[in-house]
Amino acid sequence: MAAMKKILPVLALVLLAGTLLFSGQAHKMNPAAVEGYYRALLPEADYFRPVSDKFAAAYDAGGLLLGYTGLGSAVGYGGPLLLGVTVAPDGALRPPVIFAHRETPSYLQKLTDAGYFDQYAQKKADDALVLQYDLDGVSGATLSSRAVAAAVHAAARPAAAVLGLTPRKAEAPLVFGVKEISAAALFALSLLASRLRIAGKFRLPLLVLSAALLGFWLNRSLSLAQFGSLVMGFFPAPAGNLLWYIVLAGALLPAALLGKNLYCFWICPFCAIQEAAHRISRLNLPFALNPRHLRLLKQGVLFLALFFGFLSLNPSAASFEPFGVIFGLTGSNAGWYLLFTVLVAGFFFHRFWCVVFCPAGTLLDLLAGWRRQLARLWRRQTKKTPPSPSPSPSPSPAAQTDKKTALRPAVIFWAFFAGALACIVMTVLERI
Repeated sequence: MAAMKKILPVLALVLLAGTLLFSGQAHKMNPAAVEGYYRALLPEADYFRPVSDKFAAAYDAGGLLLGYTGLGSAVGYGGPLLLGVTVAPDGALRPPVIFAHRETPSYLQKLTDAGYFDQYAQKKADDALVLQYDLDGVSGATLSSRAVAAAVHAAARPAAAVLGLTPRKAEAPLVFGVKEISAAALFALSLLASRLRIAGKFRLPLLVLSAALLGFWLNRSLSLAQFGSLVMGFFPAPAGNLLWYIVLAGALLPAALLGKNLYCFWICPFCAIQEAAHRISRLNLPFALNPRHLRLLKQGVLFLALFFGFLSLNPSAASFEPFGVIFGLTGSNAGWYLLFTVLVAGFFFHRFWCVVFCPAGTLLDLLAGWRRQLARLWRRQTKKTPPSPSPSPSPSPAAQTDKKTALRPAVIFWAFFAGALACIVMTVLERI
């Protein structure tokens, strides 16, 4: 049994790595697909003459130049985004067409509803095409707006060169403003508070502050999509996306360097929402599983989420968390159902989402646990002391049993579990 416990994590990592490598090969673009995109952009063209692997001149049957078609890609919130642009012979652009993306669909719908794509019809191939310089973004979908702008820029630049136009330049500066300072200060406060003897007094105020700033104001909760993007190599440009890196580093570094998951205990905005539900209800029904089985359940959920994310090469497919729904007030029907189920469950079970499902928290717990194991191994090797027996894990506050609770809490637990799991499956299927 002990040997199996050591082998299973290795097998899981090998399977995930193999899935990622397979998907990388399976999702490569072929020439036939590229021409199909060209025809979708300019269906009146009779044939296309490639200028590069992602740019072509389009002609009619008589050999008259109709325009140029180009493809561009950039990394958004959920991963890579591929779009196409049509450029007229005079350099004028048509609104871009998105062919593939890994974004949360509701974010792209925000762009459409706000008329974001229409502004490109007033642009030319030699314009700067930089968000917040000559393009307007959409509040609540800034990362998606920036990704579309960067992809259009990449697709239109070859046309400017062919037409002999001099592109206007507007480098996006690395902005470290009020939003970035606020997020960095939250993580610094969590590190400071965790080292104080009276740390418990600061936890709830810090969680409330994080819910207000990192949650409702910035809508930048840590999600599994960020880990997926990191592993898949989808890095958004630091200029304009510094918050993405601050949140990711603020969560990962304490776990990797100190062996502590500070984010979930001190910072997570959704944890603050669950703590509020618990404070209102004052109920603490026992979970139907013991802490060890709950950890295994969460690790299984994490594995499946990463597996489907890697298989589809889509970081957002692995991210089924309800954070964007509650803090961004946007999401699919399944996302709203999941949020409702989890919030109601939180009135009965302390931190239901954290204890049973949260994949990002599970990953941080694993990373912190591996760091502690390495530290113990190092101490054993340097001091040559025999290993001390591992203490039996004490149940977390969320898993403690209240023996005075009313009838059959296990039935209530499994009902909420089944409802939340059904919503998660629907959410993932919508994104794959």
